[in-house]
Amino acid sequence: MKKLKILLQSNYFYLILLGLLSIFIFVKTQVVNYKSKFPDNISYLEAQIISYKIDGGKLSLYLKERETFVATYYFSSLEEKQQLASDLEVGCIIQITGKKNELSNQTIPNTFDYKKYLEHQKIYLSFGIEKMNIQSCNLNLTNRVKKLVNKRIQNLSDNAYIKAFVLGDKSLMTYDVQEKIQENGVSHLFALSGMHLSFFVVFLNKILKKWRLKKIFIYSFLIFYLILASFPVSFIRAILLMLSLDLNSKFNFNISKIKILFLIASLLLFYDPFYIYDLGFLYSFIVTFSLLYANNILQTKPKIYQLFLISTITFLYSAPITISSNYEINLLAIINNIILVPFVSTIVFPLTILTFCFGFVYPIFNIVINILENINSLLNNFSFFLIVGKVNLLEIIIYYFLLCFIIKIKNKKWVSLMIVYCLFLYNKNLWLNNSSITYLDVGQGDCALITAPKNEKVFLIDTGGKISFPKESWQKVKHEFNITDNIITFLKSKRIRHIDYLIITHGDYDHMGNAINLVNNFLVKEVIFNNNELNDLERQLIKLLDEKNIKYYQNIEQLGFMNTKLYFLNTKIYDNENDNSNVLFLNYLNYKFLFMGDAGIAKEKDLLTKYNLKEIDFLKVGHHGSDTSSSEDFINAINPRYSLISVGKNNRYNHPKNSVLNTLKNSKILRTDIDGSIEIILTKNGYKIKNYSP
Repeated sequence: MKKLKILLQSNYFYLILLGLLSIFIFVKTQVVNYKSKFPDNISYLEAQIISYKIDGGKLSLYLKERETFVATYYFSSLEEKQQLASDLEVGCIIQITGKKNELSNQTIPNTFDYKKYLEHQKIYLSFGIEKMNIQSCNLNLTNRVKKLVNKRIQNLSDNAYIKAFVLGDKSLMTYDVQEKIQENGVSHLFALSGMHLSFFVVFLNKILKKWRLKKIFIYSFLIFYLILASFPVSFIRAILLMLSLDLNSKFNFNISKIKILFLIASLLLFYDPFYIYDLGFLYSFIVTFSLLYANNILQTKPKIYQLFLISTITFLYSAPITISSNYEINLLAIINNIILVPFVSTIVFPLTILTFCFGFVYPIFNIVINILENINSLLNNFSFFLIVGKVNLLEIIIYYFLLCFIIKIKNKKWVSLMIVYCLFLYNKNLWLNNSSITYLDVGQGDCALITAPKNEKVFLIDTGGKISFPKESWQKVKHEFNITDNIITFLKSKRIRHIDYLIITHGDYDHMGNAINLVNNFLVKEVIFNNNELNDLERQLIKLLDEKNIKYYQNIEQLGFMNTKLYFLNTKIYDNENDNSNVLFLNYLNYKFLFMGDAGIAKEKDLLTKYNLKEIDFLKVGHHGSDTSSSEDFINAINPRYSLISVGKNNRYNHPKNSVLNTLKNSKILRTDIDGSIEIILTKNGYKIKNYSP
């Protein structure tokens, strides 16, 4: 025990451990190649349900056979949905027939990658269920208790908040509420963590008082609660820290709390190195470290000032994690936490537990939840976001080094250096000397981004738009995915804080269907439509533009772009929407770009007659490679070096057509369905093409 004590007190031990841990994580997460043990032609499985979620007409399951995998099933009727919702239980064995789903990488850079998300959970198979049958539901004790807890929650009104606070599960909350919670920077209040542990420990200590086996009972309860909540890493951290502090005191190891925290983090990362990608893990440990590291400062301050300092310090330490995942940060999160943390920890959470146990308390709980929602909405209205963009690992390390140094020496003079460094991170655009044109993969649609050096000018041509078909009410999901959510995330990652011009080539849904969502959620300064009569979709957008006082135009001939122009190649008004597309031409750094929208062969002939279009370097092929565009005469005349086709994978139109591909054969063909988003980086010395394949 004495040797162990000496070892655990040695700084060299922690340095060696850090080195070994870093190598281990790198090898396990970057070098080792993982894949599913199931064969590619798998069509039948018997597996146990680990968890499941019903959203509209879709059933999503986490299943386990020889390995954990995900599966999806679409209900054929409301009756089937209701029947399965009643019969399915965690722990049941089900028989499923179907086929393997192909998991693809995210093709819009810097956005959520579902394939990587699953891989970080050691999941390498996605299965599409065609038929399913519940074989047996002989639940073990834990699953029986889970069933009783979930049933109890379901029987209570306003059960979304009860489930969130009791089990750390926000799945019943509406998308809007979850979004406000995240934007306000208070998501941690709805995750099982030290708040829950402190409540239960204090409560049980008071009940059990001087009972000799009190500690054993408390730890047994906490471990069972951990199993019940499906092992959230933040709660694991809280339990292990409490246990380690008890052992440290009992055996008089005299190890600092920060070293204990590091040992716990190392233990978990050696167990599962992919925890390093888990936001819950990162937030939990970095926030706990910040409070332990700044403890000397906090102890010397009055209670009210302490609350402000705690919120500020945890905000500063968690900021790099938030920015790395969202590319922006809400500066008012400091105030939000000062208001909401005491309210939730001292009133809302204890009342939630009380309501769960005694349903008659619900009227009071309902009033408190209404107050919470109103406060959350009010704070959200005053959000102040800074778009910082993507930061790299070295920049994060420097940030933490400066922050720890300032807290350590307690010298306010060094704060100015931190401010300068943060301003540098915020204004990295000033060092961005390259322009870029990015053809974003929006499926069967069009969207292209043009940026000038330092992001001084930003043009977005079209927004894409996936046509959705009418659904019955029971089939509708809580939140429909919108491709512009990914586009906005991509823009933020590039430190783009506004769009100077949103150019709508024409009014078809696959080109502007997501424009309203974009304008509602991102700063757009001006919008340009094509020259023909506006359709219903365009008029809906104009109504929103009027509400937001955003200028819009038609009949534009050119827009300034650095020392050149973006030209609108207008010919005449046609009798169809496609030929009335805005066709755009840009000659920048002696590289010629042509964006054809959905213009057809008739307009191509008129373009050749009116304009001198030759030796185009980059052609955005018209109408997704349809044979109504890209005639041989037109392609031979403009002689493109690269032909870029924006097209959806396995689309129902069979675009691009073989005849068009044959016409374009003398150019280098790039396709978003095969190559993903395609980025062309322009410098005075040439260009570089990057693609983000599925």
